[in-house]
Amino acid sequence: MKSTKTLFFLAFLSLFIPSSFVLAIEEFNPNFIISDSELQNYSSMNRADIQAFLSVNGQFLSTYKSPDKDGVVRTASDIIYRSAQDNEINPKYLLIKLQKEQSLITTTNPTQKQLDWATGYGICDNCSMNDPALQKYKGFGTQVDSAAGIMRWYYDNQGSQSWIKQASVSYNIDGQTVVPASSATAFLYTYTPHILGNQNFWTLWNKWFEQRYPDGTLLQDAETNVVYLLQNGLKRSISSMTVLISRFDPKFIITAPATELSRYNDGQPLSLPNYSVVKNGINYYLLDYDYKRPFANYETVKQLGYHPDEIINVTEIDLEGYKIGETITSSQENPLGRLIKIKEIDKYYFYKNGVYKPLTDPQMVKTNFSEFSPEIVNLADLGELVLGDAILFKDGTLFGIIGSNKIFVVEKGQKRHIVDEDVFNGLGFNWKNIIWTDEFTGMAHKTGEAIYLRGEVEKTVPTTQVVAQEPITKATPPPTNIEDLMEKTPISETTFIGETFETPIEAYVVEEYDSEKILAGKNINVVRPLASFTKVMTAYRLLQEGLPLSSIGTVTYNAGKHKSVAHYFRVAEGEKFRTNDIMKTMLVSSLNTPSRMLVDKVEIYEPAFIARMNQQATEWELPNTKFTDTYGYDLGNRSTALEYTKIFKKVVANSSLQEIMGLSSYEYDELIDKDGKPHHYDYNTNELLLENDLPYKIISSKTGFLYESGANLAMLIERKSDGKKFVIITMGNPDYQNRFVEPDALSKWVISNF
Repeated sequence: MKSTKTLFFLAFLSLFIPSSFVLAIEEFNPNFIISDSELQNYSSMNRADIQAFLSVNGQFLSTYKSPDKDGVVRTASDIIYRSAQDNEINPKYLLIKLQKEQSLITTTNPTQKQLDWATGYGICDNCSMNDPALQKYKGFGTQVDSAAGIMRWYYDNQGSQSWIKQASVSYNIDGQTVVPASSATAFLYTYTPHILGNQNFWTLWNKWFEQRYPDGTLLQDAETNVVYLLQNGLKRSISSMTVLISRFDPKFIITAPATELSRYNDGQPLSLPNYSVVKNGINYYLLDYDYKRPFANYETVKQLGYHPDEIINVTEIDLEGYKIGETITSSQENPLGRLIKIKEIDKYYFYKNGVYKPLTDPQMVKTNFSEFSPEIVNLADLGELVLGDAILFKDGTLFGIIGSNKIFVVEKGQKRHIVDEDVFNGLGFNWKNIIWTDEFTGMAHKTGEAIYLRGEVEKTVPTTQVVAQEPITKATPPPTNIEDLMEKTPISETTFIGETFETPIEAYVVEEYDSEKILAGKNINVVRPLASFTKVMTAYRLLQEGLPLSSIGTVTYNAGKHKSVAHYFRVAEGEKFRTNDIMKTMLVSSLNTPSRMLVDKVEIYEPAFIARMNQQATEWELPNTKFTDTYGYDLGNRSTALEYTKIFKKVVANSSLQEIMGLSSYEYDELIDKDGKPHHYDYNTNELLLENDLPYKIISSKTGFLYESGANLAMLIERKSDGKKFVIITMGNPDYQNRFVEPDALSKWVISNF
């Protein structure tokens, strides 16, 4: 089943491309439609990326739910993601099949027939969809999985059946000789034996997945050194450094090859500095970024203190591209607005047109308002505050959320996920320009489509080579609505023991650590998915079986043996690590591949190791606990909150593991580096460990998350006032975006009441 994947599949999602944006795409070559690495790059999109694509580019499928191949009702994005993962086929291929066969991406009101035969699987030119023999292929979930599954089957059986088309073999298709240059191209003709149908596939691929930099990007031509602003799909040349620094920070300029810039049509040049006062005929304007704000009259210009020598005479052509803004009157003392800091609450606001807009992150003072000097004011002097929406980062800003693992770029107020390190570097972004912000600020930016690169694009030239940190390479896909996917206990079957703590979390246990007394609990005996809680048992068994955590223990990465499902670990073939460092990566960062790397050190046959994990559960008298992998991705890893309390306590009794699971962060260097990026560091996936004002100390913890499990969190905490310790297990938190709020509230309730 396994086949070589490439991390360098480079694509970019863009369905609705402005008419002014013309792609420089080569002509269709029927002999080469797609490469094998592209077709098999099943990690190219995570669930959130697929959901964002459906939300931006379509209507119906973004909210559509259907039974999957096993009859479990799931969202369309989840069905697509799971089918891609199970069959190791690029989810982008499935998105194109849905559009090519039944126009399901863009259709707002599809018929049931379109949904039932979503990918055209099992249907031939002369087949009837009412044929009883074809009904087993009917249904959205079955169609999607079958479309991915048949491609995987072709790869696994390409030499066994004569009707499966082969690469480098000549075929007559629609009266034309075609010699497929890749197996992927041959399989597309096997699936759809027509040139026109596959040309439509190729056209959609280029339309949707062609690279395009986001609006707000500053690109400098590597040959001419001219700097352009990308805006609305056009490149706008910037006439001088004076104009540039009046609107932008030069450190964000990306050097790009001329071939890349040629892909954009020219827009109106930027030739006037921001905040210039200009005159066109009898009209006076203040240039406020993309707006020309008219002065009520020339008297207003004088009253506001603008000197005649500052006024620039312009033509209509100079003002093309500027939209008409609000009129400036003499009653406006600060037509540009004011940046203020309220002394009593130590918060920044931008005041304009009678409205105060909060800056939720003080870093916005520099990124958004570098031309303003903050005014420190007293709250009492401001009168009644009319609050507006929070300020968002400017377009083109790079940011990450503290304690999370994704890097975003802002475009039109939305945050767009840069899917991995190769894309980040390939686009020429600079690691030094990443702003780390809080979760509230990050979530204020709506989620847009993820950003990819074309595989064949000439890479840009990064201005500085900086070693990447760990978070850019791993992913925790925040879903849009976990409650629809998460396993839930009916309200009528919900049970409590001890004092009741009201919470939407499905199950919790509170145990006094020393006495082992259960103080409170909810649904403590309900069996639930463990997700990455599984890694705790893996770690315990590894030490029991002699894995060395000293400096002498090492492990070398072998992709064929170690690469896991949901592989987000930044690692290259042949790189060597200390086992102690990989243990941190597994338990602190909660990455999957490190689990397999460590297990391979003590057991070459992984199922045998999993069997010993289950034997350990039996010895500990945990009848409802079962393990089916070593890292928690499989839904077969299950336990109850009560039984997991016992597992967690057994494991944290080991001082080495307790210490590792109590780290708020870590960093280390590889022993053998193969990709020029030897340094790794990351923060604990339990963001509460980053807080410094909690009334309790977190001694050890472990997180876990799957859509079906919800967010899980296990903690050993200590009350600061008297040193009393408690074990707190929470399973099935439906609020992923705020997944630490309820466990924190429960912990505070515990230390206040017991």
